[in-house]
Amino acid sequence: MIAKDEECVNICELDNDGEICFTQEYLELAGELGWGARKFAAHLISHWTNDFQSLLDYFGPDEDEDDKYTGIDGDPMDVKEDVTDLWEYYGHPYDGLEGEWYRDILRSKLISIRLPKRLIRDYVNIAKKETLGS
Repeated sequence: MIAKDEECVNICELDNDGEICFTQEYLELAGELGWGARKFAAHLISHWTNDFQSLLDYFGPDEDEDDKYTGIDGDPMDVKEDVTDLWEYYGHPYDGLEGEWYRDILRSKLISIRLPKRLIRDYVNIAKKETLGS
């Protein structure tokens, strides 16, 4: 049960340039999972399936010669376009919503999610057991 006085952290914030980054608090709690911290955040804004675990592995528009994002946790990141473009194409939940609209919804989720620290710790402990066998 969630308690009113639980210590919580935001998982993401906007940096000085308006780019989405993981908060230092989140990285301190989930960073030992390596790419699993990004995977966890992707699942939090989408679904708990492998189809969405790489939703935040986005390095910039395809037409750009150089990657805009490094993929390093703590550095700016963004939401991949392929899934949101499919949602637009198939009209989920309604025709007329553009892929960029869906991306903004997912971006908004990233910067507004605030979780109790214990939930992040629980996830990290279980994920380590499952993925690292420790």
